[in-house]
Amino acid sequence: MQINNKLVEESFRFTPEKNNMSFRSEEVERLGEINNYCREIGEKILCKDEIWDIEVESGVKLADWIYSRRGSGSQTDRKLVEEIINKQGISSSHGIDINISLGKWENAADNTDVYVDCRREILGHIDTPEEYFEFMHSCFIDSYFADNILSEMKHIKDFAVHAKEITDNLAVLNDEAIELYCEYQNNLAEANDILSSKLLECSVDPKHREALWFPFTYEDVHTDIKCEPHMKLIRRDSDLRIYFYWKDERIADGSKVLIGRIGRHPWKK
Repeated sequence: MQINNKLVEESFRFTPEKNNMSFRSEEVERLGEINNYCREIGEKILCKDEIWDIEVESGVKLADWIYSRRGSGSQTDRKLVEEIINKQGISSSHGIDINISLGKWENAADNTDVYVDCRREILGHIDTPEEYFEFMHSCFIDSYFADNILSEMKHIKDFAVHAKEITDNLAVLNDEAIELYCEYQNNLAEANDILSSKLLECSVDPKHREALWFPFTYEDVHTDIKCEPHMKLIRRDSDLRIYFYWKDERIADGSKVLIGRIGRHPWKK
């Protein structure tokens, strides 16, 4: 899926409330964080050449603010904005636009949390498991998926109906699982209960534990990891689950939650 990360050029224009770039340093920092996220997933922020002529302070165009050091603001902020604009990508007439702004702007993301939410909103409306699989990695960068994750996703009945619920569960795991593990690693039942309070239910399955090994490849290392905890979707007795494990030092030095399976029970009733 093509995503066009479009910078709202007008968000740089000075206003009576924002007439000094030194006061917008935090906004520049947040824009830089969005840029870092885009870079990590192999995307760029897009903008039009007209941005150089926008006045960021009274009588000070953006080009002069960056290159002639006119107006106020730190050199660090100037270099960061220059980097974002000069490394812009090529816009496409296809795909879906996500607007990005410097500071608050209507229908635009001004920080990473809002930006990621925009991506996940798009993900939750995807109709097919194949397209979902291709896009989901860019929405959950603190997750790592089993090698055969797509093969089971293809068996999910009425996938489009469940895409949003799958997305909501993956979002909580991506954003909170590592922190929960670090806090409750000596009492993971408590961590399961916390996840259950946020979604339908998180539980373990000791009866079928030996059927819950899933293959992962990280760099040149191939390993099987047992993903016994699972999120229940639709209903507590449905056959749609997300099996995961909190972390493993062999995968990205333990920095990512591991998603072993999205789909049916891996064992026969």
